[in-house]
Amino acid sequence: MGYAYHAAMVKEASEPLTPAEAAKVDAQYKPFPAFSEWPQDVPRLDLWERDRKEFQAISASAVDKDLARAQEVAMRAAAFDSGAIEGLYSTDRGLTLTVATQAAAWEQAVDERSQDARALFEAQLAAFELVLDVVTDHFPNVSQAWIRRLHEEITAAQTTYKVQTPVGEQDQPLPKGQYKEHPNHVRTSDGHIHAYAPVDQTQAEMQRFLAELESPEFTNAHPVLQASYAHYAFVAIHPFADGNGRVARAIASAYTYRDMSVPLLVLAHQRDSYFSALASADSGNARQFVEFTASAVRDAIELVTESLKTAQAPNPEDLLDAFRKMLLVQGSLSHEQLDEVANDFANVFTEIAMEERKTLTLPDGVDIEIANVRGQNLSDPPAGFRPVVEPAGRLVEINFASVVSPAQGGCFVQVDVFVATGSDTDATLIAQVVSRTDEQIEDQLRFSLSDLQPQLSSVARYRVSNLIRRLFGNGLNALYARAQANLRNAGY
Repeated sequence: MGYAYHAAMVKEASEPLTPAEAAKVDAQYKPFPAFSEWPQDVPRLDLWERDRKEFQAISASAVDKDLARAQEVAMRAAAFDSGAIEGLYSTDRGLTLTVATQAAAWEQAVDERSQDARALFEAQLAAFELVLDVVTDHFPNVSQAWIRRLHEEITAAQTTYKVQTPVGEQDQPLPKGQYKEHPNHVRTSDGHIHAYAPVDQTQAEMQRFLAELESPEFTNAHPVLQASYAHYAFVAIHPFADGNGRVARAIASAYTYRDMSVPLLVLAHQRDSYFSALASADSGNARQFVEFTASAVRDAIELVTESLKTAQAPNPEDLLDAFRKMLLVQGSLSHEQLDEVANDFANVFTEIAMEERKTLTLPDGVDIEIANVRGQNLSDPPAGFRPVVEPAGRLVEINFASVVSPAQGGCFVQVDVFVATGSDTDATLIAQVVSRTDEQIEDQLRFSLSDLQPQLSSVARYRVSNLIRRLFGNGLNALYARAQANLRNAGY
Protein backbone atom coordinates (compact mmCIF):
# COMPACT_ATOMS: atom_id res chain seq x y z
CA MET A 1 0.00 0.00 0.00
CA GLY A 2 1.04 3.65 -0.21
CA TYR A 3 3.23 5.70 2.07
CA ALA A 4 0.77 8.52 2.71
CA TYR A 5 1.20 11.88 1.05
CA HIS A 6 4.85 11.48 0.12
CA ALA A 7 4.16 8.24 -1.79
CA ALA A 8 4.91 9.76 -5.19
CA MET A 9 8.26 11.13 -4.07
CA VAL A 10 9.73 8.19 -2.19
CA LYS A 11 11.62 5.08 -3.09
CA GLU A 12 12.08 2.05 -0.93
CA ALA A 13 15.29 1.91 1.06
CA SER A 14 17.39 -1.08 0.09
CA GLU A 15 17.91 -1.80 3.77
CA PRO A 16 15.71 -0.97 6.77
CA LEU A 17 17.00 1.60 9.24
CA THR A 18 18.99 0.36 12.21
CA PRO A 19 17.78 1.42 15.66
CA ALA A 20 20.56 4.01 15.78
CA GLU A 21 19.67 5.35 12.35
CA ALA A 22 15.97 5.45 13.28
CA ALA A 23 16.80 7.40 16.44
CA LYS A 24 18.83 9.84 14.39
CA VAL A 25 15.92 10.35 12.00
CA ASP A 26 13.51 10.69 14.92
CA ALA A 27 15.61 13.63 16.07
CA GLN A 28 15.09 15.29 12.70
CA TYR A 29 11.31 15.45 13.19
CA LYS A 30 10.10 18.99 12.81
CA PRO A 31 6.92 19.46 14.86
CA PHE A 32 3.98 20.96 12.99
CA PRO A 33 3.51 24.70 13.56
CA ALA A 34 0.92 26.25 15.82
CA PHE A 35 -2.10 27.58 13.97
CA SER A 36 -0.99 31.12 14.83
CA GLU A 37 2.06 30.51 12.60
CA TRP A 38 -0.11 29.35 9.68
CA PRO A 39 -1.02 31.82 6.89
CA GLN A 40 -4.00 33.86 8.05
CA ASP A 41 -5.38 35.08 4.73
CA VAL A 42 -7.18 33.14 1.99
CA PRO A 43 -5.66 33.47 -1.49
CA ARG A 44 -8.08 34.95 -4.04
CA LEU A 45 -10.81 35.44 -1.49
CA ASP A 46 -12.80 37.19 -4.23
CA LEU A 47 -13.07 33.89 -6.16
CA TRP A 48 -14.16 32.09 -3.02
CA GLU A 49 -16.89 34.63 -2.32
CA ARG A 50 -18.03 34.53 -5.95
CA ASP A 51 -18.34 30.73 -5.96
CA ARG A 52 -19.88 30.70 -2.48
CA LYS A 53 -22.54 33.25 -3.47
CA GLU A 54 -23.46 31.35 -6.63
CA PHE A 55 -23.64 28.05 -4.76
CA GLN A 56 -25.84 29.48 -2.01
CA ALA A 57 -28.19 31.09 -4.53
CA ILE A 58 -28.74 27.96 -6.59
CA SER A 59 -28.88 25.57 -3.62
CA ALA A 60 -31.57 27.72 -1.99
CA SER A 61 -33.88 27.05 -4.95
CA ALA A 62 -32.82 23.43 -5.50
CA VAL A 63 -35.01 20.42 -4.85
CA ASP A 64 -33.68 18.49 -1.86
CA LYS A 65 -33.02 15.32 -3.85
CA ASP A 66 -31.11 17.28 -6.52
CA LEU A 67 -28.94 18.96 -3.89
CA ALA A 68 -28.26 15.62 -2.20
CA ARG A 69 -27.43 14.06 -5.56
CA ALA A 70 -25.02 16.88 -6.48
CA GLN A 71 -23.26 16.62 -3.12
CA GLU A 72 -23.05 12.84 -3.48
CA VAL A 73 -21.27 13.20 -6.83
CA ALA A 74 -18.62 15.42 -5.21
CA MET A 75 -18.24 13.06 -2.24
CA ARG A 76 -17.85 9.98 -4.44
CA ALA A 77 -15.25 11.72 -6.61
CA ALA A 78 -13.26 12.79 -3.54
CA ALA A 79 -13.49 9.34 -1.93
CA PHE A 80 -12.54 7.43 -5.08
CA ASP A 81 -9.57 9.59 -6.00
CA SER A 82 -8.35 9.62 -2.41
CA GLY A 83 -7.45 5.96 -2.82
CA ALA A 84 -5.98 6.49 -6.29
CA ILE A 85 -3.67 9.23 -4.95
CA GLU A 86 -2.18 6.64 -2.58
CA GLY A 87 -1.66 4.15 -5.41
CA LEU A 88 -4.25 1.69 -4.09
CA TYR A 89 -5.63 1.48 -7.65
CA SER A 90 -5.39 3.51 -10.82
CA THR A 91 -7.94 5.88 -12.25
CA ASP A 92 -8.37 8.51 -14.92
CA ARG A 93 -10.76 11.43 -15.29
CA GLY A 94 -13.27 9.32 -17.18
CA LEU A 95 -13.39 6.58 -14.54
CA THR A 96 -13.62 9.09 -11.71
CA LEU A 97 -16.64 10.70 -13.37
CA THR A 98 -18.19 7.28 -14.05
CA VAL A 99 -17.85 6.31 -10.38
CA ALA A 100 -18.96 9.72 -9.08
CA THR A 101 -22.14 9.78 -11.16
CA GLN A 102 -22.77 6.04 -10.79
CA ALA A 103 -22.99 5.71 -14.54
CA ALA A 104 -23.94 2.41 -16.10
CA ALA A 105 -21.57 -0.48 -15.27
CA TRP A 106 -19.43 1.67 -12.93
CA GLU A 107 -18.88 -1.33 -10.64
CA GLN A 108 -17.45 -3.39 -13.51
CA ALA A 109 -15.21 -0.50 -14.55
CA VAL A 110 -13.79 -0.28 -11.02
CA ASP A 111 -13.38 -4.04 -10.66
CA GLU A 112 -11.28 -4.06 -13.82
CA ARG A 113 -8.70 -1.81 -12.11
CA SER A 114 -7.90 -4.24 -9.30
CA GLN A 115 -9.47 -7.08 -7.38
CA ASP A 116 -10.07 -5.02 -4.25
CA ALA A 117 -10.56 -1.55 -5.77
CA ARG A 118 -14.30 -1.42 -5.14
CA ALA A 119 -13.98 -2.55 -1.52
CA LEU A 120 -11.27 0.06 -0.91
CA PHE A 121 -13.44 2.77 -2.48
CA GLU A 122 -16.50 1.79 -0.46
CA ALA A 123 -14.42 1.97 2.73
CA GLN A 124 -13.30 5.49 1.82
CA LEU A 125 -16.90 6.43 1.06
CA ALA A 126 -17.99 5.14 4.48
CA ALA A 127 -15.28 7.29 6.05
CA PHE A 128 -16.66 10.40 4.34
CA GLU A 129 -20.08 9.50 5.76
CA LEU A 130 -18.42 9.46 9.18
CA VAL A 131 -17.12 12.96 8.45
CA LEU A 132 -20.69 14.06 7.80
CA ASP A 133 -21.64 12.67 11.22
CA VAL A 134 -19.22 15.14 12.80
CA VAL A 135 -20.60 18.00 10.73
CA THR A 136 -24.23 17.17 11.58
CA ASP A 137 -23.40 16.47 15.27
CA HIS A 138 -24.39 12.81 15.03
CA PHE A 139 -20.93 12.13 16.47
CA PRO A 140 -18.84 14.16 18.94
CA ASN A 141 -16.53 16.75 17.44
CA VAL A 142 -13.11 15.85 16.08
CA SER A 143 -11.30 13.89 18.78
CA GLN A 144 -8.65 11.22 19.02
CA ALA A 145 -11.36 8.57 19.41
CA TRP A 146 -13.13 9.84 16.30
CA ILE A 147 -9.87 9.96 14.31
CA ARG A 148 -9.10 6.35 15.29
CA ARG A 149 -12.63 5.38 14.23
CA LEU A 150 -12.08 7.23 10.96
CA HIS A 151 -8.89 5.26 10.36
CA GLU A 152 -10.75 2.00 11.03
CA GLU A 153 -13.40 2.92 8.46
CA ILE A 154 -11.00 4.14 5.80
CA THR A 155 -8.77 1.06 6.04
CA ALA A 156 -11.59 -1.46 6.52
CA ALA A 157 -10.83 -3.18 3.20
CA GLN A 158 -7.05 -3.09 3.69
CA THR A 159 -5.47 -5.96 5.58
CA THR A 160 -1.72 -5.32 5.16
CA TYR A 161 0.84 -2.64 4.45
CA LYS A 162 4.39 -2.85 3.12
CA VAL A 163 7.32 -2.71 5.55
CA GLN A 164 11.09 -2.91 4.99
CA THR A 165 12.60 -5.74 7.04
CA PRO A 166 16.12 -7.22 7.22
CA VAL A 167 15.00 -9.78 4.63
CA GLY A 168 13.42 -7.22 2.30
CA GLU A 169 9.98 -5.75 1.74
CA GLN A 170 7.16 -7.63 3.41
CA ASP A 171 3.42 -7.28 3.81
CA GLN A 172 2.52 -6.99 7.47
CA PRO A 173 -0.91 -6.80 9.14
CA LEU A 174 -2.18 -3.24 9.29
CA PRO A 175 -3.19 -2.11 12.80
CA LYS A 176 -6.51 -0.31 12.38
CA GLY A 177 -7.49 2.53 14.64
CA GLN A 178 -4.18 2.24 16.50
CA TYR A 179 -1.30 4.65 16.47
CA LYS A 180 1.95 3.39 14.96
CA GLU A 181 4.21 1.11 16.94
CA HIS A 182 7.19 1.42 14.57
CA PRO A 183 8.79 4.42 12.82
CA ASN A 184 7.20 5.21 9.47
CA HIS A 185 9.76 7.65 8.05
CA VAL A 186 10.19 7.57 4.27
CA ARG A 187 13.15 8.05 1.98
CA THR A 188 12.56 10.67 -0.69
CA SER A 189 13.56 10.37 -4.34
CA ASP A 190 16.70 12.46 -3.72
CA GLY A 191 17.92 10.02 -1.06
CA HIS A 192 16.99 12.03 2.00
CA ILE A 193 14.75 10.66 4.73
CA HIS A 194 11.62 12.57 5.67
CA ALA A 195 10.91 12.30 9.38
CA TYR A 196 7.46 11.99 10.90
CA ALA A 197 6.65 12.12 14.60
CA PRO A 198 8.61 9.48 16.54
CA VAL A 199 6.54 6.68 17.99
CA ASP A 200 7.05 7.87 21.57
CA GLN A 201 5.92 11.40 20.66
CA THR A 202 2.85 10.47 18.60
CA GLN A 203 0.32 10.53 21.44
CA ALA A 204 1.56 13.91 22.70
CA GLU A 205 1.60 15.38 19.21
CA MET A 206 -1.95 14.21 18.58
CA GLN A 207 -3.03 15.87 21.83
CA ARG A 208 -1.33 19.08 20.71
CA PHE A 209 -2.98 18.71 17.31
CA LEU A 210 -6.47 18.47 18.85
CA ALA A 211 -5.71 21.40 21.15
CA GLU A 212 -4.90 23.56 18.11
CA LEU A 213 -8.16 22.51 16.45
CA GLU A 214 -10.08 23.54 19.56
CA SER A 215 -8.38 26.93 19.91
CA PRO A 216 -10.50 30.08 19.39
CA GLU A 217 -8.17 31.25 16.62
CA PHE A 218 -8.73 28.02 14.68
CA THR A 219 -12.47 27.68 15.27
CA ASN A 220 -13.04 31.26 14.05
CA ALA A 221 -10.81 30.91 10.99
CA HIS A 222 -11.86 30.61 7.35
CA PRO A 223 -12.68 26.99 6.34
CA VAL A 224 -9.88 26.96 3.77
CA LEU A 225 -7.37 27.81 6.50
CA GLN A 226 -8.93 25.23 8.82
CA ALA A 227 -8.87 22.47 6.19
CA SER A 228 -5.34 23.17 4.99
CA TYR A 229 -3.92 23.39 8.52
CA ALA A 230 -5.71 20.30 9.85
CA HIS A 231 -4.56 18.32 6.82
CA TYR A 232 -0.93 19.43 7.03
CA ALA A 233 -0.56 19.09 10.79
CA PHE A 234 -2.02 15.59 10.74
CA VAL A 235 0.26 14.28 7.99
CA ALA A 236 3.25 15.92 9.65
CA ILE A 237 2.57 13.65 12.63
CA HIS A 238 1.70 10.60 10.49
CA PRO A 239 0.21 8.81 13.51
CA PHE A 240 -0.83 5.58 11.78
CA ALA A 241 1.21 2.87 10.11
CA ASP A 242 -0.59 3.52 6.81
CA GLY A 243 -3.61 5.42 5.52
CA ASN A 244 -2.55 8.80 6.87
CA GLY A 245 -3.09 10.69 3.62
CA ARG A 246 -6.62 9.32 3.24
CA VAL A 247 -7.44 10.20 6.84
CA ALA A 248 -5.95 13.70 6.44
CA ARG A 249 -8.17 14.46 3.42
CA ALA A 250 -11.21 13.20 5.29
CA ILE A 251 -10.43 15.31 8.37
CA ALA A 252 -9.93 18.39 6.19
CA SER A 253 -13.30 17.70 4.60
CA ALA A 254 -15.00 18.07 7.98
CA TYR A 255 -14.27 21.81 7.84
CA THR A 256 -15.24 22.31 4.21
CA TYR A 257 -18.46 20.32 4.75
CA ARG A 258 -19.31 22.38 7.81
CA ASP A 259 -19.11 25.63 5.87
CA MET A 260 -20.04 24.75 2.27
CA SER A 261 -21.33 21.15 2.35
CA VAL A 262 -18.57 19.95 0.02
CA PRO A 263 -15.50 17.76 0.57
CA LEU A 264 -11.88 18.65 -0.01
CA LEU A 265 -11.77 17.48 -3.62
CA VAL A 266 -8.24 16.38 -4.51
CA LEU A 267 -8.29 14.48 -7.79
CA ALA A 268 -5.76 11.90 -8.87
CA HIS A 269 -4.53 13.97 -11.83
CA GLN A 270 -3.57 16.71 -9.32
CA ARG A 271 -1.27 14.30 -7.46
CA ASP A 272 2.02 15.95 -8.40
CA SER A 273 0.93 19.51 -7.61
CA TYR A 274 -0.69 18.26 -4.37
CA PHE A 275 2.52 16.59 -3.17
CA SER A 276 4.56 19.57 -4.31
CA ALA A 277 2.41 21.93 -2.23
CA LEU A 278 2.83 19.68 0.82
CA ALA A 279 6.59 19.55 0.29
CA SER A 280 6.62 23.33 0.09
CA ALA A 281 4.88 23.48 3.45
CA ASP A 282 7.54 21.10 4.85
CA SER A 283 10.16 23.65 3.84
CA GLY A 284 8.35 26.46 5.64
CA ASN A 285 6.26 27.90 2.79
CA ALA A 286 2.72 26.88 3.75
CA ARG A 287 1.07 29.43 1.47
CA GLN A 288 1.36 27.15 -1.58
CA PHE A 289 -0.58 24.42 0.22
CA VAL A 290 -3.21 26.93 1.37
CA GLU A 291 -3.58 28.02 -2.27
CA PHE A 292 -3.90 24.42 -3.40
CA THR A 293 -6.55 23.73 -0.75
CA ALA A 294 -8.53 26.84 -1.70
CA SER A 295 -8.51 25.80 -5.34
CA ALA A 296 -9.52 22.21 -4.49
CA VAL A 297 -12.47 23.38 -2.38
CA ARG A 298 -13.59 25.83 -5.07
CA ASP A 299 -13.46 22.93 -7.55
CA ALA A 300 -15.84 21.00 -5.30
CA ILE A 301 -18.17 23.99 -4.95
CA GLU A 302 -18.20 24.50 -8.71
CA LEU A 303 -18.87 20.79 -9.28
CA VAL A 304 -21.91 20.85 -7.00
CA THR A 305 -23.11 24.16 -8.44
CA GLU A 306 -22.82 22.92 -12.02
CA SER A 307 -24.60 19.69 -11.09
CA LEU A 308 -27.48 21.71 -9.64
CA LYS A 309 -27.64 23.92 -12.73
CA THR A 310 -27.88 20.81 -14.87
CA ALA A 311 -30.57 19.31 -12.61
CA GLN A 312 -32.63 22.50 -12.90
CA ALA A 313 -32.30 22.72 -16.68
CA PRO A 314 -34.80 20.93 -18.93
CA ASN A 315 -33.95 17.24 -19.27
CA PRO A 316 -32.93 16.46 -22.89
CA GLU A 317 -34.27 12.89 -22.67
CA ASP A 318 -37.64 14.13 -21.40
CA LEU A 319 -37.84 16.68 -24.19
CA LEU A 320 -36.91 14.12 -26.83
CA ASP A 321 -39.61 11.83 -25.45
CA ALA A 322 -42.06 14.71 -25.65
CA PHE A 323 -41.00 15.30 -29.25
CA ARG A 324 -41.58 11.64 -30.04
CA LYS A 325 -45.06 11.80 -28.53
CA MET A 326 -45.76 15.01 -30.39
CA LEU A 327 -44.44 13.87 -33.76
CA LEU A 328 -45.29 10.17 -33.59
CA VAL A 329 -48.93 9.84 -32.69
CA GLN A 330 -49.90 6.19 -32.90
CA GLY A 331 -47.21 3.53 -32.96
CA SER A 332 -44.50 4.97 -35.16
CA LEU A 333 -46.84 7.11 -37.28
CA SER A 334 -46.43 10.85 -37.71
CA HIS A 335 -49.44 13.14 -37.97
CA GLU A 336 -49.07 13.21 -41.76
CA GLN A 337 -48.94 9.42 -41.94
CA LEU A 338 -52.04 9.17 -39.77
CA ASP A 339 -53.83 11.47 -42.21
CA GLU A 340 -52.86 9.04 -44.97
CA VAL A 341 -54.38 6.19 -42.94
CA ALA A 342 -57.60 8.22 -42.62
CA ASN A 343 -57.66 8.92 -46.36
CA ASP A 344 -57.17 5.23 -47.10
CA PHE A 345 -59.99 4.39 -44.72
CA ALA A 346 -62.33 6.90 -46.37
CA ASN A 347 -61.54 5.35 -49.76
CA VAL A 348 -62.17 1.81 -48.51
CA PHE A 349 -65.32 2.95 -46.71
CA THR A 350 -66.59 4.38 -49.99
CA GLU A 351 -65.70 1.20 -51.89
CA ILE A 352 -67.59 -0.96 -49.37
CA ALA A 353 -70.58 1.39 -49.55
CA MET A 354 -70.53 1.10 -53.36
CA GLU A 355 -70.41 -2.70 -53.10
CA GLU A 356 -73.31 -2.73 -50.64
CA ARG A 357 -75.30 -0.44 -52.93
CA LYS A 358 -74.89 -2.92 -55.79
CA THR A 359 -76.58 -5.60 -53.70
CA LEU A 360 -79.73 -3.49 -53.61
CA THR A 361 -82.32 -3.40 -56.40
CA LEU A 362 -83.53 0.19 -56.38
CA PRO A 363 -86.92 1.02 -58.04
CA ASP A 364 -87.05 3.67 -60.74
CA GLY A 365 -86.92 7.13 -59.27
CA VAL A 366 -85.11 6.06 -56.07
CA ASP A 367 -81.36 6.52 -55.82
CA ILE A 368 -78.52 6.33 -53.32
CA GLU A 369 -75.52 8.51 -54.15
CA ILE A 370 -72.16 7.95 -52.41
CA ALA A 371 -69.31 10.46 -52.62
CA ASN A 372 -65.85 10.58 -51.05
CA VAL A 373 -65.15 14.31 -50.76
CA ARG A 374 -63.37 17.07 -48.93
CA GLY A 375 -65.60 19.37 -46.97
CA GLN A 376 -66.71 20.77 -43.67
CA ASN A 377 -67.20 18.28 -40.87
CA LEU A 378 -70.68 18.55 -39.43
CA SER A 379 -69.77 17.19 -36.01
CA ASP A 380 -67.14 18.11 -33.47
CA PRO A 381 -64.35 15.57 -32.93
CA PRO A 382 -64.49 13.62 -29.66
CA ALA A 383 -61.93 14.52 -27.01
CA GLY A 384 -58.47 13.37 -28.07
CA PHE A 385 -59.28 13.44 -31.81
CA ARG A 386 -58.98 15.95 -34.66
CA PRO A 387 -60.23 16.36 -38.22
CA VAL A 388 -58.05 15.17 -41.08
CA VAL A 389 -55.72 18.02 -42.05
CA GLU A 390 -54.54 16.86 -45.47
CA PRO A 391 -56.78 16.88 -47.37
CA ALA A 392 -58.84 19.02 -45.04
CA GLY A 393 -62.16 17.66 -43.75
CA ARG A 394 -62.14 14.10 -45.05
CA LEU A 395 -65.72 12.76 -45.23
CA VAL A 396 -68.13 10.47 -47.06
CA GLU A 397 -71.57 11.71 -48.18
CA ILE A 398 -74.56 9.39 -48.68
CA ASN A 399 -77.62 10.99 -50.30
CA PHE A 400 -80.99 9.22 -50.51
CA ALA A 401 -83.39 10.64 -53.13
CA SER A 402 -86.86 9.93 -54.57
CA VAL A 403 -87.37 11.85 -57.80
CA VAL A 404 -90.79 10.50 -58.94
CA SER A 405 -93.46 13.18 -58.69
CA PRO A 406 -95.38 13.66 -56.47
CA ALA A 407 -93.46 11.35 -54.09
CA GLN A 408 -90.36 13.46 -54.22
CA GLY A 409 -88.08 13.70 -51.24
CA GLY A 410 -84.56 13.34 -49.97
CA CYS A 411 -82.39 12.87 -46.90
CA PHE A 412 -78.69 12.93 -46.35
CA VAL A 413 -76.07 11.58 -43.94
CA GLN A 414 -72.40 12.38 -43.69
CA VAL A 415 -69.61 10.25 -42.29
CA ASP A 416 -66.96 12.44 -40.61
CA VAL A 417 -63.52 10.87 -40.21
CA PHE A 418 -61.41 11.89 -37.18
CA VAL A 419 -57.94 10.75 -36.08
CA ALA A 420 -56.27 10.64 -32.66
CA THR A 421 -54.09 13.52 -31.51
CA GLY A 422 -51.92 11.34 -29.27
CA SER A 423 -51.13 7.82 -28.11
CA ASP A 424 -53.24 7.85 -24.95
CA THR A 425 -56.63 7.25 -26.60
CA ASP A 426 -58.41 3.90 -26.90
CA ALA A 427 -58.75 4.28 -30.67
CA THR A 428 -56.80 5.61 -33.63
CA LEU A 429 -59.66 6.60 -35.93
CA ILE A 430 -63.36 7.34 -35.51
CA ALA A 431 -66.00 7.26 -38.26
CA GLN A 432 -68.89 9.39 -37.01
CA VAL A 433 -72.24 9.44 -38.82
CA VAL A 434 -74.11 12.75 -38.77
CA SER A 435 -77.50 13.64 -40.18
CA ARG A 436 -77.09 16.55 -42.59
CA THR A 437 -80.64 17.63 -41.84
CA ASP A 438 -80.40 18.23 -38.11
CA GLU A 439 -76.64 17.60 -37.56
CA GLN A 440 -77.35 14.93 -34.96
CA ILE A 441 -74.81 12.16 -34.42
CA GLU A 442 -76.55 8.94 -35.39
CA ASP A 443 -73.79 6.34 -35.20
CA GLN A 444 -70.08 5.86 -34.62
CA LEU A 445 -67.35 3.32 -35.25
CA ARG A 446 -63.99 3.31 -33.43
CA PHE A 447 -60.91 1.60 -34.85
CA SER A 448 -57.49 0.78 -33.44
CA LEU A 449 -54.32 1.04 -35.51
CA SER A 450 -54.23 -2.75 -35.91
CA ASP A 451 -57.73 -2.56 -37.46
CA LEU A 452 -56.41 -0.16 -40.10
CA GLN A 453 -52.91 -1.36 -40.94
CA PRO A 454 -51.45 -2.75 -43.10
CA GLN A 455 -54.97 -2.79 -44.51
CA LEU A 456 -58.49 -2.80 -43.15
CA SER A 457 -58.88 -6.04 -41.23
CA SER A 458 -61.64 -8.53 -42.08
CA VAL A 459 -63.42 -7.78 -38.81
CA ALA A 460 -63.15 -4.05 -39.43
CA ARG A 461 -64.56 -4.50 -42.97
CA TYR A 462 -67.46 -6.47 -41.51
CA ARG A 463 -68.15 -3.69 -39.02
CA VAL A 464 -68.06 -1.09 -41.82
CA SER A 465 -70.44 -3.23 -43.92
CA ASN A 466 -72.85 -3.46 -41.01
CA LEU A 467 -72.68 0.30 -40.46
CA ILE A 468 -73.40 0.94 -44.13
CA ARG A 469 -76.40 -1.42 -44.09
CA ARG A 470 -77.70 0.42 -41.03
CA LEU A 471 -77.22 3.71 -42.87
CA PHE A 472 -79.00 2.36 -45.95
CA GLY A 473 -81.85 0.99 -43.85
CA ASN A 474 -82.28 4.15 -41.76
CA GLY A 475 -81.81 6.42 -44.79
CA LEU A 476 -84.32 4.56 -46.95
CA ASN A 477 -86.73 4.46 -44.02
CA ALA A 478 -86.50 8.24 -43.64
CA LEU A 479 -86.83 8.69 -47.43
CA TYR A 480 -89.89 6.45 -47.51
CA ALA A 481 -91.58 8.42 -44.74
CA ARG A 482 -90.95 11.73 -46.49
CA ALA A 483 -92.13 10.47 -49.87
CA GLN A 484 -95.25 9.02 -48.28
CA ALA A 485 -95.94 12.34 -46.57
CA ASN A 486 -95.51 14.17 -49.85
CA LEU A 487 -98.02 11.81 -51.50
CA ARG A 488 -100.60 12.46 -48.79
CA ASN A 489 -100.03 16.19 -49.03
CA ALA A 490 -100.66 15.96 -52.80
CA GLY A 491 -104.00 14.23 -52.22
CA TYR A 492 -103.03 10.71 -53.15
